[in-house]
Amino acid sequence: MADVKKTQWSIDRLLKPSTRIDLILDVDLINDRIDVRNGTVYEITEKHLILSQTDPLMTRAMVGREVEVTFVGREPVSGEVMRWGWSGKIVGISDYKFNERETVQAIYLSAPKPGEINETNARMDYRLTIVSNDHISIQTHPSFGRVVLFDFSAGGVLIGVPAPPQATLGMHLWFTLFFPNFQTAGGQTTINGEAEVVRINYTPGDKMAKLGLKFHELDLNATRALQKAINYYMLEEQRARLRSES
Repeated sequence: MADVKKTQWSIDRLLKPSTRIDLILDVDLINDRIDVRNGTVYEITEKHLILSQTDPLMTRAMVGREVEVTFVGREPVSGEVMRWGWSGKIVGISDYKFNERETVQAIYLSAPKPGEINETNARMDYRLTIVSNDHISIQTHPSFGRVVLFDFSAGGVLIGVPAPPQATLGMHLWFTLFFPNFQTAGGQTTINGEAEVVRINYTPGDKMAKLGLKFHELDLNATRALQKAINYYMLEEQRARLRSES
């Protein structure tokens, strides 16, 4: 698991009304399931974040539950787009006066204090090393030539490309990630998205360069599919570890 980096920024500097926010209620490795629900921020107060009803809907029976909250936003000084997250609690579900004519049902979350917000969600940083029998691959910029996938997480991938690399830091590119459909024998799941080159490791004379790519604003379906794959391989790693220890 990657280290969690804290930020001292207050939530109102990182998150603005109308931003989409994701609530992770449950990650079940055994049953290969993740419960992620998204809503839109209506208002930010000192004690609460007020957001729209989620999809799927939340019920009042969920009040009091702990949730992991994540969203994508810009770092106030550098302007870098990154994922932020914190551990929060659902403190209420009640009517909210959206405007002079409309009252809607809203979810009230506990607001994080400065120092409680992570630069990235810890679970999103779980990196999985690829081995030959995982049947996972990636396609990206044609100028890279044959691409080797070394590892991936919900935040990005580490790939190898023929040297010298035809890439520059900050370069944006489209990618397609392929991995097995774990519910259908022989099936395949694909994820399409945009990524940024954030790291280049290359020494002149090497035959291959390593590039670190960070995903940019994957939609909810892509995030769910990616986390599902991560859950599956995390569970396989745990099973292999138990077998080796027995």
